[in-house]
Amino acid sequence: MNRRVFLAQLSAAIGAAPVLSAARLSSLQGTGVPSIPPAVLQRIGITTVCFRNRFRQTAPKDATAKADLTLLTAPKFIADSLGIHNVEVWNAQFDNESLEYCGQVKDAAAKVGSRITNIQLDASYDLSSADAAKRAESIKFVKGWMDRAKAIGAPTLRANTGPEKAGTPFEPATIADSFKQLAAYGKSIGVKILIENHIGFSADVDKVVTILKAVDDPNCRAITDWGNSAATNIELRVADMKKLMPYLALVSAKELDFDANNNHTSYDVVPLIKATEASGYRGIYSIEFYTEKNPPPDPVVAAKKMMVAIAANIRA
Repeated sequence: MNRRVFLAQLSAAIGAAPVLSAARLSSLQGTGVPSIPPAVLQRIGITTVCFRNRFRQTAPKDATAKADLTLLTAPKFIADSLGIHNVEVWNAQFDNESLEYCGQVKDAAAKVGSRITNIQLDASYDLSSADAAKRAESIKFVKGWMDRAKAIGAPTLRANTGPEKAGTPFEPATIADSFKQLAAYGKSIGVKILIENHIGFSADVDKVVTILKAVDDPNCRAITDWGNSAATNIELRVADMKKLMPYLALVSAKELDFDANNNHTSYDVVPLIKATEASGYRGIYSIEFYTEKNPPPDPVVAAKKMMVAIAANIRA
C-alpha cells in the first residue's frame, strides 16, 4: 500500500468517526470499559448482531433475555455500555424498510455522538443467478438497500454473492457484472458495496478475490470476517484473511465460541489484528460474535475484552 492510500485511509477512519472527550472516557470507567485513547477508540466498532437475542426480530424462540432493543435504542445502549460510537447494523433487525425509518435510526445514533458504519444485508436474493430476470431483480433489491444505507448514514453495504441453490456452477463474470452495476450505482449516491467471506460462493476467500479482481472498481471493496474460514490453525486463518487485505474496507472482528467467563476459545485474535495493521489498514474493526454452539454469556463483557485486544494492537 502506498503512502497516499495509507494517509487517505487514516484520514477517513479518524475524520469520519466521533471524538470522545477525556471526560467522556473517564465517565465510562465505572462500567468496566478499559481506558482507551480517543483516537484508538475511533477505530473500534460493533455490530448489533452481537445483541441479536435482545432484538424481537432475531431473538431465538427459547431466548431467556428480554427482547428490549431496537435499532433506535441500540446506539445509546452501545455508547453507554461500551463507549463505542461506530455501530454496524443488520437488515434483519429493521422495524421497517422506509427511508423515513432509516433517517430516524441515523438521528438516534447522532444524538449520542454515534454513526452507522455499515448494513449487513442477508435476504433472499441472488447476484449470481444465470436467469437474467432474477439477477436484475436481485440487483434492484440490493440497490434499494444501498438507498437505505445512504439514508441511515452508512458509507457501505455488505451484499452476499449467492447462489440461491447449492451446486450452482461458479460463474465469476456473471457475479462481477452484478457488483459492477452496484458499484456504479453506489458511486452515484456515495455508498460502497462490500463483499465479505461469508456464505454461498463468498464462503471461499479465493472466489471473493476472483470476483473483486474482475470487478476492479474502488467502489467495490472487501470485508474480512475472521470467523468465516475453514482454517484449522491460526496461521492458515491469517493467510486466508491476507488474501482480502488489498481490497479491505472493513474488518468483521468476529469471535466464535466462548467459555463461561466470556473468554473466546476458538482462536487467538491478536495475530489477525497484527497482520491487518501490517497491511496498512487504518479503518474500523467491527466486533462481532456469532456461533450456534457457545455464545458469550454476556456480550457486553465479551466486547470489553475484545476492545482491550484490539486497542493494544492497533495504531491511532
